[in-house]
Amino acid sequence: MEISRRSREQIEDEFMALILNKNELLDLIQIKPKYLVKKENQVLLQQVIDCWKDLKIVDFTTMLQRNPSFDIDRFFELYTGTWFHSQCWEEQLKLSEEAIVKYYKEDIIKNLNEKLKTSEISYDEFMQKMKKLDEIQIVTLDKKVLSVSDIDTSNEEEIVRVKSNLYEFDGAIKGFALGQLSVWSGSNASAKSTYLNQIAIESINQGFNTLIYSGELVAKRLLKWITMQCAGKREMTYNKNKDYWYVSDETKSKIEKWLDSRLFIYNNTNGNKVKDILYSISECVKKNNVKVVILDNLMSMNLSSYGDNKYDVQSQFVQELSELAKKLDIHIHFVCHPRKVTSFLRKIDISGSADLTNIADNVFILHRVNNDFKIKTKEMFKWNDSNDIYKYSNVIEICKNRDFGVEDRFIGMYFEPESKRLLNSLDEFKYYKWKTSWE
Repeated sequence: MEISRRSREQIEDEFMALILNKNELLDLIQIKPKYLVKKENQVLLQQVIDCWKDLKIVDFTTMLQRNPSFDIDRFFELYTGTWFHSQCWEEQLKLSEEAIVKYYKEDIIKNLNEKLKTSEISYDEFMQKMKKLDEIQIVTLDKKVLSVSDIDTSNEEEIVRVKSNLYEFDGAIKGFALGQLSVWSGSNASAKSTYLNQIAIESINQGFNTLIYSGELVAKRLLKWITMQCAGKREMTYNKNKDYWYVSDETKSKIEKWLDSRLFIYNNTNGNKVKDILYSISECVKKNNVKVVILDNLMSMNLSSYGDNKYDVQSQFVQELSELAKKLDIHIHFVCHPRKVTSFLRKIDISGSADLTNIADNVFILHRVNNDFKIKTKEMFKWNDSNDIYKYSNVIEICKNRDFGVEDRFIGMYFEPESKRLLNSLDEFKYYKWKTSWE
């Protein structure tokens, strides 16, 4: 049925149904809530716009969380109405918008004419308002092709990057740029979580508040691990009787005070539904000026809200993470476990479809330098026993780096078992600011 043959109320409902069923259209709309004649549509549209702007998510659960007085009945009436069908989403949206603007202008003109007749406004005021009204128009949904003159290059700011403090690694990729997504993978015991926890500490030390989601460790245990890494071997105590290293209560207290309001840990006892996780992340980022987010790991998250197809679901989620990183100007580190393989682990073996690594700005694989690593690298790369890489305990492989094109680069690290730190050299020790702030 053509838009022109529908009533004003039907057109507005059509417009609302379009954006509720196809949320991406919210990036294109030019209609403001005041253009709509139905009060319930005005309220709902503003709520939907705000939700999409903040989270890039518009669904029943999220809307209800944000607005306890949310009009549930109106939402589902529009979302599930059997009268709604559309094959050409963008074309239908443009037709709806044009019709809504036409009605809105007619209302304003009628009102202005009444005011002119009763001398509430002068003729000059009338003409000024009419001229202003002409500026409201639906010219195009989206300017998808830009010429050089369309691109604003003024006031370009230098890209902000968070360093890893692994010297060779930072030399290769210059750090982790805000607005980007890094995918991490590796076999069991390759130190994925260990190194990402250390990146969290390094980020905080540079002034970047950090949020960690761990699907495997409860908050208390995760904090204990991070406290050990913050302390380092020199600030830890050795218990000879029980043969283990620990952080003293005094040192622990100093570290926790330093981390407070800088490190945030997702409470995974509340469940692992991905929509809830993303909502909480977005709220925490905005409220606490978080700039680094670590999600460890994909396999621990409930992605059922995205659908049933395993690979489509994972691709959709990673795409959403990439968009979230850009929207919130943060760097997201995301752990994906690899598929089970008998050969040397490669980028193509990372869990899910190739879309995961195509979407990401960086792709890294962590390897543990054990006998299996040595055998497989010798087979694949024809390395000999004297290769320097074998002197390390762990290795980061740079599989993809979008900014500088670095790939197939191996960066070695030394694991310090007492503190769980990964070091540039065997004798390295670094004091973090928790220590210097108390001296």
